[in-house]
Amino acid sequence: MGNTPGKTVVELPKGFSDAESYASNLTEQLQMAGVVQRDFLPKQLPDFGRLAWATTFLPAEWVSGDIYDIVRIDEKHVGFYVADVVGHGVPAALLTIFLKQALVMRVTVGNRYRICQPAEVMKNLNKRLCEQKFSGSQFVTCCYCLLNVHSMELTFSRAGHPYPILYRPGEGARQLEARGALLGIFEDADFEQQRMQLKKGDKLLLYSDGAEPFIGRYHDQSGFEFNPEFALLLDRPILDINEAFARIAEGRRLRQAEVDDITTLGLEIC
Repeated sequence: MGNTPGKTVVELPKGFSDAESYASNLTEQLQMAGVVQRDFLPKQLPDFGRLAWATTFLPAEWVSGDIYDIVRIDEKHVGFYVADVVGHGVPAALLTIFLKQALVMRVTVGNRYRICQPAEVMKNLNKRLCEQKFSGSQFVTCCYCLLNVHSMELTFSRAGHPYPILYRPGEGARQLEARGALLGIFEDADFEQQRMQLKKGDKLLLYSDGAEPFIGRYHDQSGFEFNPEFALLLDRPILDINEAFARIAEGRRLRQAEVDDITTLGLEIC
């Protein structure tokens, strides 16, 4: 890179004679990176009969700083999460690949295994992030849930992430609260774990903070309030909710500074 008075000159990488060919190649690589990143998302969701799943994945750019997964841990348990790297674009997208590998739901020793509880999952992931010492102060939020598909007992823990939403027919929607700081800052951080019983008709929604403008917002006087447009969706099946939500999100016009990756993961007990 060389400088002249009043100008900054950027030298092109070797093999590129003009900015247009370089930009075209860069765009092609980013498109391919987005395809590769989607390959890390679950291609087939676990089928437990009583559970209906629905997901939305809308990157702000070619690649996303969000990632989600739904994993059948054994015959009785399914683990699922949404994680969000602070920021978006290529640096955030690269870190999501690390998260996919570093988030451990089950530990196997010999012929036996032990299912990790959500608070333990968060604590171990936080430790891995702190040990890695990523450049650029890369921090992460996450909400991880463990569901016993026989008893329908849900256990969850979160780290700086939006509270998951539970909608129960006849009772309306509410946030499920649990304390937990951002991942990747303090290695000895603790994460609260909450437990609750789900039942037929319940709908659970996990989402990244890019979805918050379309779901609701916190008010100093009244607390968190759901957007009326979103609240009207909640009586529908979870697949319809996610499809309608995606249309709302894609149809809204936001200022450039407000654009962010949007990910949702919905579950309905049938």
